[in-house]
Amino acid sequence: MPTARRLRPNTLPGSPYAGELERDPAALRFTAHVETEYVRIQLADSRTLIRATSLGAVVLTVLRGIEHGLRGTWSTLILVDLAIVVAISVVQAGIAWSPAFERAYIPCAKIIVPLRNTIVAAHIAAGAASGQIDLVMGLPLMMIGTFFFFGFRYRAAVIIAALTVTSFITCAVIFGVPQPVALRCSFVLVSALVMGAIAARHFEMKSRVAFLEDRLIGELAEHDPLTGTKNRRVFDDNLARVWQQAIDNRRGLAILLIDVDHFKAYNDRYGHQAGDLALREVAQAAQRFVRRPFDVLARYGGEEFAAILYDVEPGQAQDIAERTRRAVTELGIEHGDSRTAKSVTISIGVAVISPTAERDPRGALQLADQALYEAKVKGRNQIALMDDVHYRSLVTGVFASPSFMTGS
Repeated sequence: MPTARRLRPNTLPGSPYAGELERDPAALRFTAHVETEYVRIQLADSRTLIRATSLGAVVLTVLRGIEHGLRGTWSTLILVDLAIVVAISVVQAGIAWSPAFERAYIPCAKIIVPLRNTIVAAHIAAGAASGQIDLVMGLPLMMIGTFFFFGFRYRAAVIIAALTVTSFITCAVIFGVPQPVALRCSFVLVSALVMGAIAARHFEMKSRVAFLEDRLIGELAEHDPLTGTKNRRVFDDNLARVWQQAIDNRRGLAILLIDVDHFKAYNDRYGHQAGDLALREVAQAAQRFVRRPFDVLARYGGEEFAAILYDVEPGQAQDIAERTRRAVTELGIEHGDSRTAKSVTISIGVAVISPTAERDPRGALQLADQALYEAKVKGRNQIALMDDVHYRSLVTGVFASPSFMTGS
């Protein structure tokens, strides 16, 4: 199967994911919208690990407190330190289980984790100064956790790991850790910092590229491969969703059916490759006017496109259709066998309706189809608009009289 990177160049030039893949992945930063989506998904994927690690921090701290109690080495400073570590670890674990996890976790963790690591590193340095060298073995685990277990991005993890190393080295000097021990521990910690940073950077680069490729493949599955517009399935899904939204919000809806005039004749004269190129240019021209969040442009089949325009009045829909028609004409694509003009033109049927629970979007599509038929009857390179008045003549999805719209 070809990768998204191979599929990217000529398929979805407007995709934000394709655009990000064109950039240097070493930057480890996307544009704001894509970065927010990436962080949200990575957090969701890491949530179980974050929960387990946060609980582990609470358990280890409690066990350390029990050890002090059994040894009789309690002091006010140790009691305060352990109380702080337990408290902030419980807060972190609580956020990991809360509904506000995606919104609150990273901002809180950026305060909680460096504070906890700094206190624990100082505590380990104090223990090493009193002969508890085995405590130092926990420092590399703290470094690994910073990079891989707490959901941080690379830069935040490096800063927190560097603070941990600095805290230990500073406190080792203050508490008088024997120099050979201090040097060995510092060497191990700095090595862990460097190796962890290299591994984390590589992992995040791979993760970001995989995220973009997955999203791009998902977009490709929703798009027509020739024109880059949405495909028929996505159009149908969006029509059902937007129809309900229009009912809920009491908004109007317009459906445009766009047909390239005399396209078979164009293909017969210029060939299918030229026909494909013409369809792409027509799609790009139409897409310029269908760009709002709830609007959709799709290839509906063959040389026909369909558009959904949300929250529009008849006049607005007609204006958009007219601008689209003119934009295609202004492309100036030669069409020597057209009986309408010397260049490629389009006919557009516009249906503007107010969706209700009693109405069916299939009826709106038929209304647009009948409007398109009217535009062709008028001579093509035309726009025909039908609205709620015409919609009321629909009976169970068909017109009450086949001759209703033709005036016969």
